[in-house]
Parts: sequence; structure tokens; C-alpha cells
Amino acid sequence: MKDVGEVVAISSLHLFQGDMDLPPLSFHASLEEQWDEKEEPEEIETVLKVVPPAYHQYLDVFSKVKAEKPPPHRTCDHHIKLEGLLPPVGVIYSLSNQ
Repeated sequence: MKDVGEVVAISSLHLFQGDMDLPPLSFHASLEEQWDEKEEPEEIETVLKVVPPAYHQYLDVFSKVKAEKPPPHRTCDHHIKLEGLLPPVGVIYSLSNQ
């Protein structure tokens, strides 16, 4: 069994001032699996009726609950840096149909 460090409570003021000698520590916790919403039985029955039997192995693709959630975070994620939070105010030009 690995040696597990002691859990210590520290205020943010002391942490940022560097008053304590703490070893570097990082961890990642995900609650996605625990908070995963379950499908309603009525919705599953509706999907089974609409989707052809040949595609029943791919029923998770037709899940409304999963479709409304953003994709999971991956190592290739990147930030899009925006100058301002709102687009600049300007004239809206009409476009021709040609």
C-alpha cells in the first residue's frame, strides 16, 4: 500500500502567502459517473420503437440525456481566448440572396 499523506486544513490566505511548507500536490476528481442522469423508461421504450432493430446496439447514440450534455474533457482540449465577453456593437448589414 502506498504511503498516503496527511490531509491538512489551511486557509487560502496562508496558502498564498506561503506561510506553510507544503509538498506539491495535485489530484483530479470526477463526479461525472455519480451524477450521470438516468433515462426515463418511457423514453427508452419510445427510442426502441423508432430505431430499427439493426441499430439497437447503438441506442446510446440516440439518448436525449447524453445529447444534451457537452462532450467529456480530453487531453486535446484547448482554450479559446476572447478579447471581450460580448461581441462589439456595430451596424448589421443586409446580405443579398445572390
